[in-house]
Amino acid sequence: MFKITNIFYPLLVCAMLLPSIGARAYDRPMLDMLVRKGVVSRREAAELAKECAEVVYEARYAKSVKISSRFQLQFEDLSSELFSGDGAPLYGRPKTGFIVRRMFLQADASLGSGWDARMSVDLARTRLNSVLTDNYVSKKIDGEWLEGTLYLGFMKPYFCYEDVVSSFSLSAIERSTASMYWTGAANGRRLGVGNRYAGVRWNGKVGRVKGLSYTLAVTNSFQLDPDETDGLEYDYKDNHLAYWLSLHYDIKQDDFNLRFGVYTMYSSTANKKMGQGEAAAIYSVNPYFTGNWGALYFWGEYLASAVDDGRALPSNSWARANPYGLNICFEYRFDIGEFGKLAPVFRYSWLDTDGRGLNISDAVRQADNVGGVFNTAQDFYVGLNWYLDGDNLKIQLGYSYVQFSGEIGGDSPHVAEGHALRLQLQVKL
Repeated sequence: MFKITNIFYPLLVCAMLLPSIGARAYDRPMLDMLVRKGVVSRREAAELAKECAEVVYEARYAKSVKISSRFQLQFEDLSSELFSGDGAPLYGRPKTGFIVRRMFLQADASLGSGWDARMSVDLARTRLNSVLTDNYVSKKIDGEWLEGTLYLGFMKPYFCYEDVVSSFSLSAIERSTASMYWTGAANGRRLGVGNRYAGVRWNGKVGRVKGLSYTLAVTNSFQLDPDETDGLEYDYKDNHLAYWLSLHYDIKQDDFNLRFGVYTMYSSTANKKMGQGEAAAIYSVNPYFTGNWGALYFWGEYLASAVDDGRALPSNSWARANPYGLNICFEYRFDIGEFGKLAPVFRYSWLDTDGRGLNISDAVRQADNVGGVFNTAQDFYVGLNWYLDGDNLKIQLGYSYVQFSGEIGGDSPHVAEGHALRLQLQVKL
């Protein structure tokens, strides 16, 4: 009869012995300890030593390799309602349950001579192509007139401050309505400006001006995410590349830190319009600030784009859309000694799509859509973070209320709302 131990024990022991593989076939003291603890029998220990001895680990080209992982388990309770307009009241199906939100497995390697590499996947996603997160090689350059790091691969070119922040360092459990509208997978409503692209990026410092840095990037004009390819007809003849530029300035004092700057982006073919015609241009700008004053952490940003052929007209033609949005967030971290830190959080987000529209699910992930496509949305988030060991071990509780208004193409005022109550456990190893 097949037993789970046939898989579990070899994986467990070989994982613990991995750092010593190559130096010697197995670690006898470790196996003896497992026998004493009753994890394995003496006979199983002997068999495991043979199995692990067959594993060969050799980093032929890397000076060093670091393996890390990050995990988020989330409980969510979602609901939506149309309470004004045609068909009101109309209720979406409530959704309640546990999900594995993210499960990252990452390898960072030092290749020597200033070259590094990162390979990272998200095992919580369901389709092969979408598991890729950051995958690139980088080269540090420290010259008299040129200082910075060159990145080549699949990564973020940097746009939308909240999206640039790691998913494991967010104050709120999910990104805001405005952030998701710009950086979520393009679907004919969301813009798909930001997140990850294939291309090249340069993170530079202006050595003669303390605190001043910049970023330059050239990438494909479309995000590489299979959620897009379901609805968009990609054709590389429409890919005229995207160009990204950002400037940042840091002010650092003993108890006060402030960074402010601006992200920009342009591509003549970033708006693909769901395959309904040739791709059109998107111009985007994103000024932001972030910092802390003692235990008070804060950030804010403004997002705006000019989207050629961005909204449909009643005459079946297209016109430019000029959506804009803003985010602002505050978090205060109370030190509670050996139990870490407790931090109440408030975030506000506003979005005006300028006639382009968004569904409820574009802002409240996985919520049911009711009431059609809306023009504006505002998002109120309140939460409590418990930092047991910083971001390495963190529990977050948060509630988001999103109000939608101005249905696109409707004859009467439409107002809907989405609710999301989430609890999240996060572990970084």
